[in-house]
Amino acid sequence: MKETRYIGKPARRVDGRAKVTGQAKFSDDVILPRTRYAKVLHSRYAHAKITKLDVSKAKELPGVAAVFTAKDIPNNDKYFRKGTMGDTWVLAEEYVRYIGDAVAFVVADDEETAEKALSLIEAEYEPLPPVVNLREAKKAELLARADREGNVSMPLEVSRGDVEADFAKADVILSDRYVFPSLSQLHLEPNSVTAVYEGGKLTVYCASQVWFHTREDIAAVVGLPEKDIILRPMTIGGAFGARNDQPLPIIASLLAVLTKSTVKMTNTRLEEFVAARPSLQMDIDITVAADKEGHLLSKKTWLLSSHGIHASDNDAVTAIACLRLDNNYKFNSVYVDGTGLYLNHTPTAAYRGFGNPQMHWAFESMLDELAEKLGMDPTEIRMLNYHEGGEVGIHGFIYNNCGIKECMRRAKEIVNWDEKKKHKVPGKGIGCASLIHCSGSRAGKPEFSGTSAWARLESSGAVTILAGECEMGQGIVNVCALIAGEELGVDPLSVKVIMGDTEMCPFSTGTNGSKLTSNLGNAVLFACRDLKKQLCDALREQCGYGPVEMRDGGIYYENNGEFVMSLEQAAYEACCKFSGRPFMGLGRFNPPSELGDRTGYGNLAPSYVFGVQMAEVTVHEDGSFTVDRMVSVHDIGRVIDIRNATGQVYGGVMQAFGAATTESLDLNKEGVYQANTILEYKAPTLLDMPHIDVGFVETHDQYGPYGAKAIAEPPIIAMAPAIGNAIYDAVGVRVHEAPITPQRLREAILEKKKRAAAGEEA
Repeated sequence: MKETRYIGKPARRVDGRAKVTGQAKFSDDVILPRTRYAKVLHSRYAHAKITKLDVSKAKELPGVAAVFTAKDIPNNDKYFRKGTMGDTWVLAEEYVRYIGDAVAFVVADDEETAEKALSLIEAEYEPLPPVVNLREAKKAELLARADREGNVSMPLEVSRGDVEADFAKADVILSDRYVFPSLSQLHLEPNSVTAVYEGGKLTVYCASQVWFHTREDIAAVVGLPEKDIILRPMTIGGAFGARNDQPLPIIASLLAVLTKSTVKMTNTRLEEFVAARPSLQMDIDITVAADKEGHLLSKKTWLLSSHGIHASDNDAVTAIACLRLDNNYKFNSVYVDGTGLYLNHTPTAAYRGFGNPQMHWAFESMLDELAEKLGMDPTEIRMLNYHEGGEVGIHGFIYNNCGIKECMRRAKEIVNWDEKKKHKVPGKGIGCASLIHCSGSRAGKPEFSGTSAWARLESSGAVTILAGECEMGQGIVNVCALIAGEELGVDPLSVKVIMGDTEMCPFSTGTNGSKLTSNLGNAVLFACRDLKKQLCDALREQCGYGPVEMRDGGIYYENNGEFVMSLEQAAYEACCKFSGRPFMGLGRFNPPSELGDRTGYGNLAPSYVFGVQMAEVTVHEDGSFTVDRMVSVHDIGRVIDIRNATGQVYGGVMQAFGAATTESLDLNKEGVYQANTILEYKAPTLLDMPHIDVGFVETHDQYGPYGAKAIAEPPIIAMAPAIGNAIYDAVGVRVHEAPITPQRLREAILEKKKRAAAGEEA
């Protein structure tokens, strides 16, 4: 690979100092004059008819500016219209359909008055039986919402190849069922919004992953044209997909317009649990067919996913769960039947990995079952069935490069796999799982792909990058600054990066689809090159310096490399010659990708990320277990920022560890999330984490900037099945429902002993 000055080297975070010193401004830090405060009356029932809703006493309370119910909202049914279903609402009308459903809004002079006004609203309900179980929802004996036939939000059926013929010639056929829970993204910062309506214009200060989509939703609900709405991005305290669809910016904007004032709203932590957008629970049946050598022939999958009470991003999440993993292996044929279902709980949406962790939990566990049935090592059966670079996956993914075999070899070396398999220790086990994900996915609008960026050079020599995506802690500001520093020869820490401001930045479909390093990184790269060309042309043609080039923070003659002037001097001279205008480089990257046909067949991204994750465990006699070590090795093309990439792996693996061992929202039969506080949700802390080894396989991607691909989502995808497989290796017991709690494991161990005893007696 070409030698670089900043790319691939350890780098300080451009936004690090502001965050660690408390200077970074988050949404709740916005305090404006004459601000009013809004609160939401949430439903206490998962499903009920509203029989009485009297807000008169709340309106009469001194300090209350307004109280709103559904009849006061002109565009009540236009929320989240970018979704495909058109099945949403701002405020519940005749029925509430999940605990947390919004029933009324209060706007008051202060938060205390708003809270008191909520207690004065007289709301009465006629409870109805909630639909909370996926298999029961599929039967449709009860309906989660009466305005929809059955409980099906989204059906998907795909068949490729001759499935029945492949099953007929198989030497081994296995079937099993796996369940993956609904998870909270649990970002540290609760949602907070301040919306200012003044002079017919609306300015919104908030966090979002999709600034321009959020602007669309606000425009649809409040009835203003998009050109009269500005979103001012604030520092974001985590997202993990949850801020793709958050109602708070829309609600606060609506209330600001209705009251013609400034309105602030901040969620409580309880509201983040019950009225936000958690991940999709999935219930998955898989049947797999293979020959006696271990070649995968075919697979049948039946998947049920929890969409909650209305569509959000959950249709796309369900589709990815159904299709993406299949591309990692050489199947002759596959069949999948995926059904998204309405249930009486809060709408579900994106979470890091976007449906991929759910299916990897199921299939990567089953692949170990198949290896055991065939007497093969789990790593051997995977290596036998991996794709090579240049091949095409069964759903149309085209691999211009593929380093997954090297990932497996590297991971095995790190954990000393062969030796530990050869010399087994009772109660100790080791497990592996593989993963695939997109890099630069064509996510967002069907008619829009790729992204664009501006690089601006001021007369002072200051460099600014402007992009429509968001920095939410994943480090994309560093990637942009490093690329600009590399191309322009300036210190990356001196580069200012502005992201997401809808008044200043180019349009973007948002931060999703693991597309920022590959797509936005290219746009920044091309913008910087355009800027260099403009400046060098101006110095040659307008200032008379002859052929020059920009590098190492200065201007040099092309022919002999002699230094001409500093970048600051060049910027000033060129600016003066052009009557004071700044130089603006425009970069645009349109990836070679496609949305695919109605069955999802197509090359969704220019590149694909691969990885292998491993875990070592110790299982104790009482059914408790300890994860002793986790290993995560990834093919992400060239590493742009080694510290940040490593940090992304640590964070993703930690989230996967929680999903595998402790985390679940635990919806009960009344539709209540029982884990609705941080204490009850049981997310792991740093003190709970085992040792993590991180490795990178640096392939060179022909489409990514400097050969780079993505890293944000892959680390969460396959660690849960790796842990499950390690537990099986230790004690011969498989837990099919995540998280693998000591109780579930102990029950499985006792059941195994019971079956063994019955067999001996027979």
